[in-house]
Amino acid sequence: MGVGLGRDLRYVVRTLSRSRAFSLVTIAIMALGVGATTTFFSLAYGVLVRPLPWPEPDRIVRLQEWRGGNRGRIPWTISNTTYHAWREAPETVEDIGGWMRTQPMTLTAGSGEPERVRVGRVTTSLFRVLWVHPATGRPFADEDAGSDGPHAVLLGYRLWQRRFGGAEDVVGRTIRLDDRPVVVAGVMPRDFTFPDREAEAWLPLQVARVEAGAGVIRAMIFNAVARIRPGVTPEQAAGEGTSRGRAAPKLGLAAVALFGSDGEVAVSATPARAALTDDVRPALVILLGAVVLLFCAALASVLVLQSSRAVRRRREMAVRAAIGASRTDLVRQWIVESAVLAVAGGLAGLLVAALLHQLLPALLPPDFPRAEDVRLDGAVMLFGLATGLVAGVASGLAPALQIRQNLPEALSSDSTMAGASSAGRRAGRIRATMMMLQVAIACVLLVGTGLLARSFAALVSADRGFDPHDVLTAHLTIRPRPFAAGAAALERAQARLRSLPGVTHVAFGNALPYVTTGGFRGLTLPSPGDPGVKLQAQTIMRTVHPEYFDALRLRVVAGRALDRRDTSSSRPVVVVNRTFAARYVGADPVGRILTFVAGSRREWEVVGVVDDVRQGGLTGVAPGVFGGLTDPPQPELFFTHAQWDTSVSDLVFVIRSAADPSMLAPALRAILHDEDPSIAIDSIATMEERLLNSLARPRTYAVLIGGFGLFALLVAAVGLFGTVSYLIAQRTREFGVRTALGARPGDILALVMRGALTIALSGIAAGTLGAVLLARSLRSLIYGVSPHDPVSFLAVPLLLFLVVALASAGPARRATRVSPLVALRTE
Repeated sequence: MGVGLGRDLRYVVRTLSRSRAFSLVTIAIMALGVGATTTFFSLAYGVLVRPLPWPEPDRIVRLQEWRGGNRGRIPWTISNTTYHAWREAPETVEDIGGWMRTQPMTLTAGSGEPERVRVGRVTTSLFRVLWVHPATGRPFADEDAGSDGPHAVLLGYRLWQRRFGGAEDVVGRTIRLDDRPVVVAGVMPRDFTFPDREAEAWLPLQVARVEAGAGVIRAMIFNAVARIRPGVTPEQAAGEGTSRGRAAPKLGLAAVALFGSDGEVAVSATPARAALTDDVRPALVILLGAVVLLFCAALASVLVLQSSRAVRRRREMAVRAAIGASRTDLVRQWIVESAVLAVAGGLAGLLVAALLHQLLPALLPPDFPRAEDVRLDGAVMLFGLATGLVAGVASGLAPALQIRQNLPEALSSDSTMAGASSAGRRAGRIRATMMMLQVAIACVLLVGTGLLARSFAALVSADRGFDPHDVLTAHLTIRPRPFAAGAAALERAQARLRSLPGVTHVAFGNALPYVTTGGFRGLTLPSPGDPGVKLQAQTIMRTVHPEYFDALRLRVVAGRALDRRDTSSSRPVVVVNRTFAARYVGADPVGRILTFVAGSRREWEVVGVVDDVRQGGLTGVAPGVFGGLTDPPQPELFFTHAQWDTSVSDLVFVIRSAADPSMLAPALRAILHDEDPSIAIDSIATMEERLLNSLARPRTYAVLIGGFGLFALLVAAVGLFGTVSYLIAQRTREFGVRTALGARPGDILALVMRGALTIALSGIAAGTLGAVLLARSLRSLIYGVSPHDPVSFLAVPLLLFLVVALASAGPARRATRVSPLVALRTE
């Protein structure tokens, strides 16, 4: 057996070396198919299947609190009141850990230049929940979270290597974060990333008690996980969390601000892996299905090549049979040849997968969950090789079964008439079926591409209530202080920026779409329909410079916007958005007096109403598939900075320019630093860039499906070109006879094109039906476009028809130039 296999391998190598074009094309097609399939298998496996990188991860659950049926303003969060009530004597969980989004902070250490790094705030219990210990040093202790604690920090491995050169004596060193001294307690392991890929250091999070003296309510919400005890189910843990939350102190209007209701508490506990990937699972399943279709198209193309090659080698097989080779020997030799091609294609596919893995970090959005768990490890590589091997053997098995040992029949049917034999007819049917399958797959994927591309275009051009074009934005961090206290430096910077060429409007504030939302607030207001009934109002408070409205081109639908007449000494005024007016003010809102305490003021006159602004989520929170466009608009209040005396720490600058706004970035940095060196600039970007970043997921899905569709189209075109070329070679004598009997070139051209286009039309028809099914699956991923969008369903078949016609036209024209004398020559 071993001797026979070795002989087959040597024979296969010699045979394939004589058919280099066939070998290279087959390996290339398999490499692309295997590479794409392996890459997206690793993506789906790493995100959806691979266990979380912590000990006993199945015991970790993600917590979420609900009040009155509403979840927190930030998804997957719980309140401090529930957290403390549950942790006092937990029965179903070992401990609860919490964290808040990472924030940029200025790191100053030694003689190095100050550097902005992303720092996460975590409870001292979080690492105990995850069972993660620093690689060097100690974890956080409970006293680290106290207001008078040692202010410890844990460094990430990358930061430790980059900033401190991996020095072992870094533990115990004092460094500064935002000019505050902190002591390095330890260094986390190399592969630890939490809560996202950008985190490079961690500070202890102090979870305030609900009542902090004098009856003042200090409410907060944050992300949380718990480790359940052995034998406890997530449902049991959720039941305990719910009962503890209901027994905890009430939050009153603070609950309205954070949850939209102060109703009954409910806590859910979801396995952490499912919770982390819930919003990307449907898209990944669709993408995995698309790459399976792509692989089927590649496999069909290889099968067409193998089938054509089998017909050409009928005489060779018959001769080998005549000199003693059994049918088993011939089939084995063919399968060995296919396996050799499969292994070569699989290895090349792994190289393609490795290249694609280098591109994945740039392709995936920054908030894509578990991206750090996507890697080309042994299991994934084994899958890639197995896929290539199975595909190669499967594509070679059908041609192997066509082998006949009838030497007279093989010798009587020369190569130019092989298509007329029974084996040739079977091979022809296989080729036609495979070509139809390739065209159908290309049609399905290209229709999906069309739907996602048109959806992305609709998302970009959708009305968000403001104009994102020609606007430069900057996110700033300042030391917490009343707005008015720092306004002088900001206004000087504003005046200097407004004097720059092309600048038309400059504003600043504490809120900006896709960057910050402003502050949450719960209010008690009289009902518009019945003043005797009190409503609990949940709103977002935005404090802005009056020019903010012109800088973003917010639409004033009633009354006026804030302006320079609104000063610290004038009557307190507020501008509301359309949703706030409809819910809490009623008809004719301009001139109404709203009574609530904000800073040192109690009564606020409504002077205007602006249209609702649609923006993508909260700072550090994924904006969703549609960049926040499908989220219901929230009630909003706009205050002028001159009348706001509450402390702020987050600021934004907005500059509208008649020229390219990105060219103003250096001047903005220089002017802000000159006016107030303590201001830290976290990011500068145009509003269009921020808008596109909020649409990173739909853009990624459209690019991926588009790439699959274009590859499938290329495979179909190349396969059809090769098939038509082969059929013309098989029918050379027939065309010569037809020409000798008076057939014109146009008749020959029509004959060849009719056969190719018939296959194409059959594939397009089948693909259109498949695209209808795909469109239903894509319903949750498309916006502003019908799943049965006529443009996509008409343009794609037309494109496919034209591509097929062009791919067939070249070989068909060669058929019209066949000389009768050459065609009728007997070999």
